[in-house]
Amino acid sequence: MKMMSYNENQIYFLVISVVIIKCQFFDCHDDPGFSPDEGPLSELQFTWLGALQYIHMKNGTPHYFRVPRVILISRQFVLSTAIDAAQIPEGYALGNVIFGDYERDEVECRVSIDDIAAGTECEPAILLMPIADVLLHPEYKHFGAKYSVALLKLITPVKSKYMLPACLPFKDYIVDRNGRLTKQRLYHIDFPTDVPRDFIEEEKDVQRISILPRELCFLYEKLDNATKMTQNRMTCTTGCGFHSGAPTLVHEHTGHWSIVALSHGGSPCPDPLRVRRPPAPPHHIMIHPYVPWITAAITGKAVGAFAKDDPFGFIMPRASIYDFIAHGWVGHWWMGGLRCYDRGEAAEDLFKFYHEIFQINPIDAAKGTLIVCVKVGMPYQLGQPRVWELDSPIVKVRIPMIKFYDTYKFQVEAWGYNATESDESQNVTDFDSGDRR
Repeated sequence: MKMMSYNENQIYFLVISVVIIKCQFFDCHDDPGFSPDEGPLSELQFTWLGALQYIHMKNGTPHYFRVPRVILISRQFVLSTAIDAAQIPEGYALGNVIFGDYERDEVECRVSIDDIAAGTECEPAILLMPIADVLLHPEYKHFGAKYSVALLKLITPVKSKYMLPACLPFKDYIVDRNGRLTKQRLYHIDFPTDVPRDFIEEEKDVQRISILPRELCFLYEKLDNATKMTQNRMTCTTGCGFHSGAPTLVHEHTGHWSIVALSHGGSPCPDPLRVRRPPAPPHHIMIHPYVPWITAAITGKAVGAFAKDDPFGFIMPRASIYDFIAHGWVGHWWMGGLRCYDRGEAAEDLFKFYHEIFQINPIDAAKGTLIVCVKVGMPYQLGQPRVWELDSPIVKVRIPMIKFYDTYKFQVEAWGYNATESDESQNVTDFDSGDRR
């Protein structure tokens, strides 16, 4: 990577590029630079986590102890457990979906670029969104399966550009390539209190958990009212005291936060001073088997219309004429290149080899490394960064800037893969096919 020029208005630098075939093209939570530690969060994150209110039909007060969690998975749909959406407490009705950290964009805040440059910040707000419709999965609606999911349609789409949904999984992260349970520790995100009330002061809590062998799920209690199919769609983990609907996620190496499972709730953590047998491990509903139904319900497309590894069905070719396709904002990140949207198996050949905050230093990519994606992270969507000549040996990136009167930071990331290894594997494949012939 080589530096070209610099002035107070814009920055230029050069990178190397390559061409490949497929991409998944939709917006969801993509933050490559954030890997939280266990415990309370000290910064605004995971704004897609919400809570479901039950409202008393006579006096309008919320339920005093049951507050399920929900997850925003598109701008107009949230995901919950089927039991939370269907089994409403007596005398109550479905109320609002509440997002305690609604991150407003500059349009909603009514701040200009000059205001931002002068140090004006857009404070987070609380969003109360009425529910327009409830979509229960057929296995619960018709067969009463205990472990299942539901979709809640919001009355209007969420408007803020910074309220990105959580990503749906592209593959089953519970098992590894060999079909065994993954040993990877996952992130469990939730509000620390059982009944969130004051969302202005409410924090989020991060817990790292691991998947347990399936035989431990039924060791202490027998699973009732669940078909064999839904038993295969549930898992159990370490930890305790989980709340219904709280998500467990994996942070993909591309930066995407993908939902692995929803907590089914359960008993609180036992008193450590009392000697008892270990409690039953908490149960979770795996999300990957429900992705075709979820995406079909949201988009209205037949399940068979979706690509194998792309739940939203966006498949686009890639060549030099697409320098200006898929170049735009996703939350606080500006994406330059179609492969910035790659996830799952399509992104296994990608790795991040360059990451700089604020200052841009000239660097040289490793020999044989080819860059296919450039990401620019900024606090606000200022102007339109540009990446072009992606399919040539030299790629150019332009970042517009303005004069600031306060501390201002941005990030630039370049993603590539080892072209030498790809060429060697291709040659081996051609040789093997020749032998077979």
